[in-house]
Amino acid sequence: MIPDALKNLVRRIVDPITNAFIAMKITANIMTFIGLMLSIISGLFYALGYFIFGSIILIIAGISDTFDGQIARKTNTVSKFGAFFDSTIDRFNEFAVLAGIMYFYLSNNYSIIYVFAILFAIMFSIMISYIRARAEGLGISIKRGLMTRVERVLFIIIISFLPLKIFNYMILLFVLLNFITVIERMIRVKKHT
Repeated sequence: MIPDALKNLVRRIVDPITNAFIAMKITANIMTFIGLMLSIISGLFYALGYFIFGSIILIIAGISDTFDGQIARKTNTVSKFGAFFDSTIDRFNEFAVLAGIMYFYLSNNYSIIYVFAILFAIMFSIMISYIRARAEGLGISIKRGLMTRVERVLFIIIISFLPLKIFNYMILLFVLLNFITVIERMIRVKKHT
């Protein structure tokens, strides 16, 4: 899990850039939408087999995801809808990238195992987020875990620089780690209830 101290350091580094976006009248929701467009472009690169380019665009999309929250806080426009919109778009962002990888496997006649691995990765990714949201509805805060959204994105970025054969094995590991996170969060909710 990414330490809070590191997250705070990143926020301090991006602070001057955030101020520039605010000066250009770019709102938090616009930045969230830019992140979505970047994730779709990243997914297209993955679909075409350009994993390194896809990961570079994914890094930029991840950075833009940092800016939207910063912009909202600095302009005092934090809202429930903004949080909802950001969280919803995050699911689309993950889907765009994973769907791109799945398309790559399908169009290049890879084993059906990898196609199903991506389907399970999408399902577990959704479940990790759903468990958190449902737990919060019960008054339980479940923000941590082995593979939160940040770790999932970082995992995909890192393995994208590996040879394809190793990338394929890492995708299987990715699915396993996501499954473990689902179980981990369910156990935490059980303990709190």
